[in-house]
Amino acid sequence: MNRLNKLFFLLPFLLLAGCEDYLEDELLSETSATFLYSSPEGLESAVVGLYNLNRALYEDDEWNYARALTIPAKSDLVFGRSGEIALYAFMTWGRTVNDFGARRFDRFWRHHYRVVDRANAIIQATEALDWPEEDLAVRDQILAETRAMRAHNYFTLYRLFNNIFLTTEPTTPENALEVPQAPDSEAEIFALINGDLDYAIAHLEWTTEDFGRWTQASARHLRAKTAIWQRDWETAAEQSEAVINDENYSLVASTSEVFDGDMQHSEALFVLQMGDGTSIGSGPLNRIHFLLVPQYNRIDGAEFGPENGNRGAGQLLMNDYLRDLLAEDPADTRDERTYYLTHYIYNDPDNLPDSVQLGDTIRVYDQYDPDPNVHQQFYLTSTPATLKYLQEGSVPEEANSVSNIMVFRLAETYLIAAEARMEMGDNERALEYLNAVRTRAGAFEKTEIDQTVVMDERARELAFEGQRWFTIKRMGRLVEQIRNYAGNVNWRNAARERIEDHHVNWPIPESELLLLGPNYPQNEGYE
Repeated sequence: MNRLNKLFFLLPFLLLAGCEDYLEDELLSETSATFLYSSPEGLESAVVGLYNLNRALYEDDEWNYARALTIPAKSDLVFGRSGEIALYAFMTWGRTVNDFGARRFDRFWRHHYRVVDRANAIIQATEALDWPEEDLAVRDQILAETRAMRAHNYFTLYRLFNNIFLTTEPTTPENALEVPQAPDSEAEIFALINGDLDYAIAHLEWTTEDFGRWTQASARHLRAKTAIWQRDWETAAEQSEAVINDENYSLVASTSEVFDGDMQHSEALFVLQMGDGTSIGSGPLNRIHFLLVPQYNRIDGAEFGPENGNRGAGQLLMNDYLRDLLAEDPADTRDERTYYLTHYIYNDPDNLPDSVQLGDTIRVYDQYDPDPNVHQQFYLTSTPATLKYLQEGSVPEEANSVSNIMVFRLAETYLIAAEARMEMGDNERALEYLNAVRTRAGAFEKTEIDQTVVMDERARELAFEGQRWFTIKRMGRLVEQIRNYAGNVNWRNAARERIEDHHVNWPIPESELLLLGPNYPQNEGYE
């Protein structure tokens, strides 16, 4: 943790010291630090709190645009139309450490390190506690879930910021002002991450009664992801195939079922619980979906409704590159109002224009009209959108959502296995895994496979699920893909010109760098 956060941690101690003549401590509930870290029951509660904290980046608070950033917007598949999220997609955020937007990155740095810090506290307390023999399984479960969460957050930090430091000690009054002097090496980072995941795999059950918790399946899936990042294809194949072959998991029958309801089905591996407070770590609203659907209601004869994706602000949308990938096979169901919404219909009987009927496709503005007043209206009202965050049964006019958020699912596991087998020279099995995903979507089977085939299939299947930035960075193709495809040809394509080689890493926020050791390095290109 950085000095600023550590000073915030110390603040309650300083205040208590200054007010000891006036305050008399009285424990009014069991939810105290002593309770949380000194008893099995308390540690179980602390783990639930860790799920709450892990989800905080998606919640709808005073900085609601952060929710869409977590997708994230900087990819070759999106079109940023307006708002702060659009600036992010244009590559204006964080091009240098002095950019206004670079300050936004401190939110991510602090969030992930905060989760790590609380995970460290739970791990330390769990290992220090004298557990009765009959509770050892509870101890192992707590450690496994917590170490999986720590691995997940360290892996995200590394992939975003590159020059990160490791700590396995929680923040305390004794160490609060100690600061890291240098980042850890890639080997050290993956040794900790993979060690945490190997422990989780060894001690977690394949399934859980509390939907949303880490399982052996989700830990193996993440272990396969760390393996492909390290180009350890054998481990990636081993871990992904273990999940694919487990009897508890299978692809759901159709693309229309993947994001249906609360997503408690055989394809879901790790799902963030937004909900109503009744599930593990469930809590407040988010408005991710609101940012991902255009303002089609501005067209006469159209009003907010589930058939058009409910209410939207139209700030981050599908670009032509993704649409073309989906259109490659007309039979592909993913763009037929399951994952993606490619067109909107007239649904307001009281305001229908002449010569149209309810259910007709809206075709008012031409995307390719040279007149900017026309094509800009298309992007405002009619750009295709994603439905992956649409809350089933929600009020059409409502911007907020309690829809759960899919983090890991089996379709990606299949695509990891396909890539790993391809890299190992086993194209027959690679195509088997890749075509399982395509067949479920109604698309024709591929007969050849290479990195581009895998990359394109990941785009069709996983767009807007928070994977794309990491995928094209890992494949060494991020700059190339942004330059060729980001935004659209005739509007909002500034990212194509602005991306530079060093943008594959986010800058370490200057506010954080000032709180680290004096020689702690900024990422290359941002000095």
